Amino acid sequence: MLDRIRKGVRLRTNNVSEAPAAAKRDPKKVQVKRLGQALRSGGGGQGFEESPVDLAEIGRAYYTDSYIRRAVDKHSALMFKNGWELSGKNDQAVEYVWTRLKLMSEGTGQSIDAFLQEIADNLVLYGNSYIVKARAKTGSMPAGVTAVGYTGKQPIAGYFVLPAHLVTINRDETGKILGYQQTTGTGGGEGIEFKPEDIVHYPYRRPSGRAYGVPFIFNALDDVKLLRQIEENVARLIYRNLFPLYLYKVGIDKPGFEATDEEIENLREEIRNIPVDGALVVPERHSIEVVGSQGQAIDANGYLRYFRQRVFSGLGVSDTIMGVSDTANRSTSDNQSADLNDSVKDFQKVFADITKFFIINELLFEGGFDPVLNPDDEVEFLFHEIEFDAKIKRENHVIQMFMQNSITFEEMRQLLGHDTTVDESRLFANMFGSAVSTEGAAAQGNNQDQPENQHGKQQSPGKPDRSKENRSHSVSENTQLTQGGQVVTLQEALQVGAFANKVERYWSDTMEDVQARIQKQEGMDNVISFTTGLTGRLIKEQIHPFVEKAFLYGFQEGLNQLGNHFAKLSPGDVQIAVGRHSRSFEKLMADVTSSVSSAYEKDSPTAHVSHAFTASRFRIGFIAKRISFEAYNYGVALAAEKSKKETVFIRHKENCCKTCLTAPGEIPLREGWREQLPPHHTNCECTVVLTNKEVI
Repeated sequence: MLDRIRKGVRLRTNNVSEAPAAAKRDPKKVQVKRLGQALRSGGGGQGFEESPVDLAEIGRAYYTDSYIRRAVDKHSALMFKNGWELSGKNDQAVEYVWTRLKLMSEGTGQSIDAFLQEIADNLVLYGNSYIVKARAKTGSMPAGVTAVGYTGKQPIAGYFVLPAHLVTINRDETGKILGYQQTTGTGGGEGIEFKPEDIVHYPYRRPSGRAYGVPFIFNALDDVKLLRQIEENVARLIYRNLFPLYLYKVGIDKPGFEATDEEIENLREEIRNIPVDGALVVPERHSIEVVGSQGQAIDANGYLRYFRQRVFSGLGVSDTIMGVSDTANRSTSDNQSADLNDSVKDFQKVFADITKFFIINELLFEGGFDPVLNPDDEVEFLFHEIEFDAKIKRENHVIQMFMQNSITFEEMRQLLGHDTTVDESRLFANMFGSAVSTEGAAAQGNNQDQPENQHGKQQSPGKPDRSKENRSHSVSENTQLTQGGQVVTLQEALQVGAFANKVERYWSDTMEDVQARIQKQEGMDNVISFTTGLTGRLIKEQIHPFVEKAFLYGFQEGLNQLGNHFAKLSPGDVQIAVGRHSRSFEKLMADVTSSVSSAYEKDSPTAHVSHAFTASRFRIGFIAKRISFEAYNYGVALAAEKSKKETVFIRHKENCCKTCLTAPGEIPLREGWREQLPPHHTNCECTVVLTNKEVI
């Protein structure tokens, strides 16, 4: 279990027995005397004071009202939804804290996750959470684990959570904590008192001068009571008007036609005996009138909606989160979810800060570390991000800043939460092919529908571009001169960037479409057929002209190198060139479709869909570049074959990778020659030439 929790934390091999000697500083001697006057509940006096908020009422509201319970559970569950971890520069210090926590879990019979969740439940519900420290007996620590008491004579052996609504606090006139007491809650007994150093108190939004935090649902209690009272009145109104009142009139207001007592009694007896689906037949002296509200009863729907929204606002939740989503669109739902996430992060900040200061630091002091004077010994309690969309946007922004030369590589990794020192040989580009050039990476965000070389480019009017004089025209860089005299790369000539940008626009539109359909809870078959399936067809339609253009460009280039202007292509040649190049995109769409299907089963499918599309988006540029070079090289080689040449040669880029350099440098044009053509790997820029003079 702990291995799963510690995801992202580096493996540590240091032995905890190698920890330095225990800290010698006395925590009581470094304390600073409090100043000012404390505010006590109920005025002055001494002794244990109770919370100004009736925490027992808070508990009853939680266990009896569905809205309050759902809101509290949502906040508490989201805190630990994506897990947590311990992080620090000193691996030995981090490992020591983990070891102590595991020993406590074993000794108390409660998992670490369950212990932390119980603290969070009390913090969210009551605004206060208390844990008591159980001290270890002399010699009870396992061999090899250094632990010397810091706030007490004995080190800590375990923690136990106390019922928050039964704990009272004793303070002096300045607010210094003198002790804690847990009462029985039944009025009998004196309770159990604890020393201040044996209790860790988690208060939420504690007012200055007060001893207790304030539950976040406290302000909503009156609104909830009013809403329930209105609902009760509406229920009475419904009951009162559900069954109509029948008014029977006997007799006519004329002399001699009045009703007699006997006649009224007989009619009353008939009404009692009439069946449910029966009817009465009466003479002209009798009349029956149905008495109802006749549309005059008050319409309580608007009042119910208004007070329900007041309750939801007080509880920090929205209609969609509470399951009322009939009027919410996607944008509104996302904004409301973001509000809840912000509220949860506020609880996480309070939780992490107190846990680090009162639990982790004390354990480190007991083990001989000093997180106060030695920053390297600090160990942080970190929650994993609960907003995938926000995390992805933030990370993409940081990466874009690096690509635009705004920050350094080390600053980028630091902002992403990673170590600044890394084995760069383990990066993707260094493991699976040559890295993307800085110029190409920075240009991925530019609109390349109209390449710069289409109409020529000058730095300023009337001023020639001097940079051309210093450029290398080496064929090894896959460059050529256009009619305007500008040096362009083969990738620019094939307009790879324009095609990739177009596909990425389809990609983004499809992601938004999938998210919208999932928000509407459409079936997976509809989502796949109308989104990922449609996108696959659109991309395939774009692939054919793109690949055909690259193929024809390569074929013409081959003819130009040979000086042959008479070779012709058959329709079958073009079909063969185009037919095989949609497989990579088909594989990409299949992977994303599978990710979307699995995301449908997650707790937050919209965020997982966004992650699936964003994580696969980088493959679009690689695939576009690969299939363009494949088509181009096939065109050059086919021109050589039709010109009766027997061999073609491979031209490498400068500083080419080992994979390309170990591949054959020349390819005989006999059966199976097409399978030997470059690119040899993703991002490979090796090209086919028809003379070995151009090979480096």
